[in-house]
Amino acid sequence: MTQPTGSPADLATLRQILFGSDLARLEGRDGDIERKAEQSLAELERRLEARLAELSSRLSAQLDELSQRQQAHAERATQLLDQVMAELTRRGDTLSAETRAGLEEMRAKVAELERRKLNVADFGASLATLGQRFAAAAEDSGTG
Repeated sequence: MTQPTGSPADLATLRQILFGSDLARLEGRDGDIERKAEQSLAELERRLEARLAELSSRLSAQLDELSQRQQAHAERATQLLDQVMAELTRRGDTLSAETRAGLEEMRAKVAELERRKLNVADFGASLATLGQRFAAAAEDSGTG
């Protein structure tokens, strides 16, 4: 037995005859539900895209702010390091100058002590010579 083939319009007519207006109403509702579901899905996608765009924008703003804070922190740290290095250099230069001045003072004192030592040695030698002369003169006076 072969089944008759018909056009979609024939099928709709046959359904109308067999099931009546209830089927047509249900099919209409089914179409409405599908359209509403598609509209709801489209609206949901639109909202999600808007929300994602908003979140992306907020995240970008927060990342920019964080980057600016990090840059400011890095600049402040660099500034502080520069100040510390300048202070250390200044203190090192001061200490170096004080050390040089101290060494020069010590050299001068050593030179002065060397001169005094030589003077004392000369004085001692002179005393010894005088002592010998007096001793020799005393011997000559006592024996003569």
